[in-house]
Amino acid sequence: MVKLDRGSLHAILEHAILAPSADNQHRIRFGLAEGTISIRSTAVLPPAGGYKWVLALLSLGALSENLAIAASRFGMRGEPVLFPDPSEPDLIVRVCLEPGQATPDPLWEIIPLRHTNRRVRFHGPGMTAAERGELEAAVRAYPACQLSWLDHPQQRRQALRLMRRAETERFCSRALHDELFSAIRFDVGWGNAAPEGLPPGALGVEPPLRPLFSLLRHWPVMRAANLLGAHRMLGWRSCDLPCRLAPHLGVLAVKKLDEHSVFDAGRAFQRLWLVATRHGRVLQPMPASTLYALDGARAEGIPLALQRDLAAGWKASLGEVRPVMVFRMGKAKPQSVDSARRSLEHYL
Repeated sequence: MVKLDRGSLHAILEHAILAPSADNQHRIRFGLAEGTISIRSTAVLPPAGGYKWVLALLSLGALSENLAIAASRFGMRGEPVLFPDPSEPDLIVRVCLEPGQATPDPLWEIIPLRHTNRRVRFHGPGMTAAERGELEAAVRAYPACQLSWLDHPQQRRQALRLMRRAETERFCSRALHDELFSAIRFDVGWGNAAPEGLPPGALGVEPPLRPLFSLLRHWPVMRAANLLGAHRMLGWRSCDLPCRLAPHLGVLAVKKLDEHSVFDAGRAFQRLWLVATRHGRVLQPMPASTLYALDGARAEGIPLALQRDLAAGWKASLGEVRPVMVFRMGKAKPQSVDSARRSLEHYL
């Protein structure tokens, strides 16, 4: 059996929980027993095929990739197994640590440095051929996944039309508006981090606009502002403008939309993000247009016309693969406020 001292094991888990999630909440608990790490869900997984299901699996994949990378630091191979026991539906991942089976992955040192950056402007220079090759190799490690770059002007225009439509919907749909603003921790103020949820200071909102943005969390105010076109302005500001200013726009897709492929996409995206961080670049995930294109999104409140338009648009751009994540990438100063995490004890 594997014998790791408590400090080393906790270091692995502390790196695991630094993985990203849609609302900065990991709804999991770790179980430890004789060289095995069990990850159990504290919430019922959303129905398969919808965007909430995809987000949950992407987050779980990213967390599992962090865990495997951190374990390699101690010479341990830790290959995650998704849903290992059908009789235990809350047991979502099991990792058996195998000693002497791995060389340290240098990305373990990068895990604490990875953050979402929402500054409006990302600048260049663009990737070198070698850097592009490293990012593409990170994704190729997972054969179910495909990485495409949307840097050609025509490709970017097509993608931005879809992204702008999806982002605009987040401000004119009551359900999506509530979902968006419920994750923002206005109670911590604009200058502080938050252990769960999104601190408003990490959202990249310019100081003069912060009072207005705070008011828009109230649906009656948002609905009234939409009569003046606020939803279109916000869609442009939150998506279109930042993507036009970014040197690179990428999309991660899966060849088929099943739980293992989406889980692997989460692992691939986290690995790509860590490599980009090592290159000195920042990244912002912007997945709304891909998630709202899913067939199951209609059952989660996405209008039929929007879902069909997004699905058709991505199919025309990418073919038969199913996009699950769009992101912009470039260089920018670190944000003054970033999301934090609960202590490891919360997850044990």
